[in-house]
Amino acid sequence: MQGKHVILRIALIGFALFVLLNFGGVHAEQQYTLEQALAAPETPATAGPLSLSLALELAEQRSESVRAQKAAAQAAQSEAVAAGELPDPMLNLEVSNIPANGPDQFSLAADFMTMRGVGISQTFTRQDKRKAQSNVFSKNAEVAQASELLALSQLRTGTAQAYLDRVYLQQMLELLRSQHTELQLQIDAADALFRAGKAPQTDVFTARTELGLLNLRVQDTQAMLDNAQADLHRWVGDAAGSELSSDVDLKRSSLGEVDLAESLNKHPELIALQKAEDAALANAEVKLQEKSADWTLSVMYAGRGPEFSEMLTLGASRPLFVDQTSRQDQAVAAANSMAAKARSERVELYRSHLAQTKRWQQTWQSNLKRLSDFDQSLIPLTQQRTQAALDAYRGNTGTLSEVLAARRMELDMRIEKLRIQMDTARLWAQLEYLIPEEVQQ
Repeated sequence: MQGKHVILRIALIGFALFVLLNFGGVHAEQQYTLEQALAAPETPATAGPLSLSLALELAEQRSESVRAQKAAAQAAQSEAVAAGELPDPMLNLEVSNIPANGPDQFSLAADFMTMRGVGISQTFTRQDKRKAQSNVFSKNAEVAQASELLALSQLRTGTAQAYLDRVYLQQMLELLRSQHTELQLQIDAADALFRAGKAPQTDVFTARTELGLLNLRVQDTQAMLDNAQADLHRWVGDAAGSELSSDVDLKRSSLGEVDLAESLNKHPELIALQKAEDAALANAEVKLQEKSADWTLSVMYAGRGPEFSEMLTLGASRPLFVDQTSRQDQAVAAANSMAAKARSERVELYRSHLAQTKRWQQTWQSNLKRLSDFDQSLIPLTQQRTQAALDAYRGNTGTLSEVLAARRMELDMRIEKLRIQMDTARLWAQLEYLIPEEVQQ
């Protein structure tokens, strides 16, 4: 009778452990749906002008890509903690020697050889192997942190480019609209002179044709401005509708004032590949540790009828490596090959980034010189031509067509300067935010 009570207690303990292992513990977080993310309140428009630094701050606050990489790093760090622990013990519930036929078929109590048992087993993973497994996830966390830096670099570059595109396209549009107003006045004056018999009607048609062409340029520029506005809204939300405050010095770049070959070693993509190589080497160490088998120990307590002794079973097991050359050694070789792959990719990517960044720097510096030429000679010359054509027209020694052509050239020169400024600003953003300041510190 006492044996039955012991078996009942063991069964209850086993059932409690089963419930705890399957229904207890930490609950998973609720799913964060795309609809919930899109329904989140947008960043409101700022009260004053939106500066580039504030735009970058707002973009980082609402970036899901940065949050994703932070979560990946945290997940890997948590995995590293878990990998450093022993595996969970296994609960074993067993009924053996059940009659399969005869009058006692499937009875759990009729036959004296039928035993009901409960046991537990534990695999004792060696500390060196657990440390190596934990190190793999730690390296994966560093890869995720490097990916976060890359996401920051791309976010800041994209935000700055969209911001500066809108700044210069807005200036282009304002310039075109001011010319539109001036040209409309010129049409009115030409029409009045024609009606007074002091100018030919061709002057009126010429001016109206010029106005039509200008309208097309206004429409094209407005479309480009709308696209830039949409790009900026993608990064900063509703704050993109605020007035912008351009306070960027395109002549200075943090990357342009340092040793480029040395600085590119801090490029987030290169850091990510360096960490990927470290993770592959850490995985190779795990495969090397797995060449030494771990032992699993078990204990089983079983009982039969009340007139029979209760039984205790002890056991130990471990895998037998029958062909390490074809299995374990190949796994180590594969991990080392992945590390070599990451190393080669990092070298090749470094060369690519170095060449590309040099091109950016050279084009940026060339554009700065061209902008200086615009300010010092090209625009002043077109202004002088416009004034000379206008003076000649007023003195009846020139034509309206010459005035319009001079103004068109001056307008084209100013628009071209703004276009080069916009291209220079995009290059400046590429250089300025290529390497996040978090890496440079």
